[in-house]
Amino acid sequence: MPERYEVVVVGAGVVGCSVAFHLARLGRSRVCLIERERLPACGSTARANGGIRAQFTTEVNVRMSLASMAILDELAAEIGEPPVYRKAGYLFLTADPARAAVMADAAALQRSLGVIVDVLDADTARRLAPFATTEDLVGGTFGARDGFLDPGGLASFFLREALGSGVRLLASTEVTAIRRDPSGDIVLRTSAGAIHAPAVVNAAGPRAGLLAAMLDVPLPLRPVRRHIVLSGPCPEWPALIPMTVDADTGLLVRREGDRVAVAWSDPDEPPGFDDAFDPDFPLRIAAPLEHRFPAAAAAGVDLSRSWAGLYAVTPDHHAILGPVPGLEGFLLANGFSGHGVMHSPAAGRALAELIVTGRSHIADLAPLAPDRFSRGATIHETMVL
Repeated sequence: MPERYEVVVVGAGVVGCSVAFHLARLGRSRVCLIERERLPACGSTARANGGIRAQFTTEVNVRMSLASMAILDELAAEIGEPPVYRKAGYLFLTADPARAAVMADAAALQRSLGVIVDVLDADTARRLAPFATTEDLVGGTFGARDGFLDPGGLASFFLREALGSGVRLLASTEVTAIRRDPSGDIVLRTSAGAIHAPAVVNAAGPRAGLLAAMLDVPLPLRPVRRHIVLSGPCPEWPALIPMTVDADTGLLVRREGDRVAVAWSDPDEPPGFDDAFDPDFPLRIAAPLEHRFPAAAAAGVDLSRSWAGLYAVTPDHHAILGPVPGLEGFLLANGFSGHGVMHSPAAGRALAELIVTGRSHIADLAPLAPDRFSRGATIHETMVL
């Protein structure tokens, strides 16, 4: 006999683990979490940069961040030490007056929604970034509640609590087919056997499109490789700095122990599932790194500790969250476009509430609806890293 669950979640990255955790907290413990890899959270979650910020340019992204921050604050005592959420801030710097004006407008929107964000003049920007070249800066923005997440630590907490509440994990399990049963259930054929459930959540990260295609659901997302380069030891820098972005080039830096982690989204990176680190990537960031963060550039590159992972990118750089119209019981939690770790707490609770109560209370999911592309109702995030 096929096994039957109340909910099946496909993908045990941080988003899938969050969905399972929140379902269990809402009383749904007959949940199965399916992961194709040998271990949960070892794909994109393990390779994420781990930032969390509310400095976005659309209301829905700001609200998703604020909801996630509130959930993380609620869970802080349960998570314990070391904390998975560190409020070291996000610092955006610019030498372009026109860009500074756009950033100030974005900050006005953010403030109207309750974000703590400061618009910086040149002197304040220089004071907050003593580790950067600052002579040409005209200003920036700083969000004090933004900062860092430990992606693995957060996923492990969600998973541990979910399993402790009765959720079942099937690792090393591949979904090979999905169909609708005459009973109304969705049936998944897997390498571990057939599984039935009235509700299935697609949280398969960069491979979500392959899963959706099994039910003929078009999913407009592309897997795109993103690199993080680790420098050699950089003792000149403070031990803790904000997540710092050169807004003019998109270069992002943070501390990683005694080193500096450097990330940059290459617009010429082709879509695909290749997540191997490209040893030529450091050459593409050498000039902007030397200009804005010369001490990090002088520390060299440690290729043995650098890595790459996959973003699941949608055309408007917003997640796809919610039920598929006309396919009852099939829900999507995909296409976070690099914001999956930071939005996983809110996304997990929103989908769990939707499944259990019929609506999301933590966030309005209407702007992220799966059919927004066919309806011409896309929204475009411009502060993408």
